[in-house]
Amino acid sequence: MLKNKKTFIFIVLVFALTSVLVFVFLKRTTTPRYQYAYIDVQQLVQAYNQTEEFQELYQKINEEFNSFNHALQEEADRQVETIKKEKGNRKKGKNASEQRKIEEEYGEKLRKLYQERQAETEKKQNEFYAQLDQAIFSKINEVTTKVAEQEGRPLVVVKKAVYYGGKDLTPQVLAMLKNSGEQGNE
Repeated sequence: MLKNKKTFIFIVLVFALTSVLVFVFLKRTTTPRYQYAYIDVQQLVQAYNQTEEFQELYQKINEEFNSFNHALQEEADRQVETIKKEKGNRKKGKNASEQRKIEEEYGEKLRKLYQERQAETEKKQNEFYAQLDQAIFSKINEVTTKVAEQEGRPLVVVKKAVYYGGKDLTPQVLAMLKNSGEQGNE
């Protein structure tokens, strides 16, 4: 009876050890070697800029920017006319020396006006580019998240941060970006 008990324990141990080894082997072959992935952001940005979705967004924001500039220019033109009239009124009846001082004073006012308008235009242009950048990176992030979930990759980094290893998800993200850019307009 002792012999049967030892044989039984031996068989159970062999079976358990075999099961553990099979489990470890299967787990190792079915788990991706690299859990992280990477994307080439520059390539994705260039590709997304070509989509209809981006082109429509660009047109819309550009029209807003041009409308702002047009209104700003009209306002500046009115202010320049006001300054010129004011300068002309002040110069009446003045000698050459006083007229030169008035010219300098109003010349400075015009320079300040142009500098203010230039600063406003640059600020609006920066907002324009920031809005575009936000839209681009938001879309890339959205699509990358979907692809990473489909691929079972818990971590996605930019290509420049990878020295070795990982899986390149750029082609999958690129394909989905192009498809969503075309589908978004239908």
